[in-house]
Amino acid sequence: MRSRRDARTGERGESGSSGAPDRHWYGWLTVISLGGLLVNVTYVLVSKRHSLPAGDAFYYHYQANLIVQGKGWFIDPAVYLLKHHPIVPAAEHAPLWTVALALADALGLRSYLAQLLWACLVGAGAVAVTGLAAREVAGRRAGLIAAALAAAYPNYWLNTGTGLSETLVLLTVGAVVLLCYQLWKRPSVSKAAALGIACAFAALTRSELILFVALVLVPTMLALRSITLRRRLALMGVGVLAALVIMAPWVGFNLARFSHPEFLSTELGSALVTANCRPTYYGTKLGYWSLSCLSADPASGDQSARDVQHRHFALEYVKAHESRLPVVLVARVGREFGLYAPLQQIRFDNHIEGRALVPIEIGLVMYYVMAITSVFGIFTLKRRGISVAPFIGILIEVVLTAVLLYGTTRFRTPLEVGLVVLTAVVVDDHLSHPRRNKDTEHLAPVVDG
Repeated sequence: MRSRRDARTGERGESGSSGAPDRHWYGWLTVISLGGLLVNVTYVLVSKRHSLPAGDAFYYHYQANLIVQGKGWFIDPAVYLLKHHPIVPAAEHAPLWTVALALADALGLRSYLAQLLWACLVGAGAVAVTGLAAREVAGRRAGLIAAALAAAYPNYWLNTGTGLSETLVLLTVGAVVLLCYQLWKRPSVSKAAALGIACAFAALTRSELILFVALVLVPTMLALRSITLRRRLALMGVGVLAALVIMAPWVGFNLARFSHPEFLSTELGSALVTANCRPTYYGTKLGYWSLSCLSADPASGDQSARDVQHRHFALEYVKAHESRLPVVLVARVGREFGLYAPLQQIRFDNHIEGRALVPIEIGLVMYYVMAITSVFGIFTLKRRGISVAPFIGILIEVVLTAVLLYGTTRFRTPLEVGLVVLTAVVVDDHLSHPRRNKDTEHLAPVVDG
């Protein structure tokens, strides 16, 4: 039975029924995802078995537990636990990871270790969704390659041991990429709405991912060359409206409970003030962040009032040190992409983020390889006539986050999904055309259009 490859998507098809190949493919995806789950669980049990929640992990873990205990919806856990149980509204982070942990708590997974193991399930889901996204981009084999890469890539499974939201970021970003290419190949109102919902879930996981609406959803709609501009604009409106509807309850909840307007989180001010101070402009933490800058300020009031004060302090510092800003911005982006002080960044990831040292080092090497390979992945998709708008949008979001806040490895998490998918595209393309690759390996990639 002869196979064929779709010229636009790279998908292999069969002249007969596709039922059996699909069943086999999903079976292999399940096996690979379970392998990813095993890797995640092994890492948590070996390296994080006796760890305690600290920093943002403390916030997520105890805020989720307090919700299930009926103490209040999204209250400040540190204030409640350390200051005789006052109920103080809190939105330091977007809510979706707290909700995920509250679900685990409701199922009886109350300890920090149990919730890290719950995160392992989310990590396995991220592996599966990454495979589905790559299949949509470049075909079945590319999907399995991407899933295998995701299962093995430390920058995927290291997140499960931090207790932070990045594991869910991988899942939601994978869903965004998957839906972008489903929409690009088969435009419809339902797919536009689904993409808007996925972008909203990403923003409700980490608030800066609200940029996906402008940087991923909108360009993807505009790239739908198979339909008229009027139809593209209509689908864009559907997608944006769907995103707003999903985010509206959380935004309305925040507007009703704080003294100053807050939308997705109250974290912006503290992030800015810790990133714009002497240690991050002139010291050894150039381009990074420093908690000492936050502890010394006199901010008071509810979280929204402190957020406003922090933003004011940060902007005043930026204005007073404008001449230093270009150096700081370059250092931020350099840290984000592993180009500035990578060995120091490894130490920060180890000591501050709590990531295991050896996997960090392996992950950095794999990241460099996949970053280079992904450039060729872009060329490959362009040659096939496949839109690269979602990957470019994710890249821009990561750069903007570093520029506006600071450079750190975990802010690069959305891009890791793109690197895995694009690397799978290149590997699949090489396996599909071994003779062509051998004959033209001395030539630079050719870009059409």
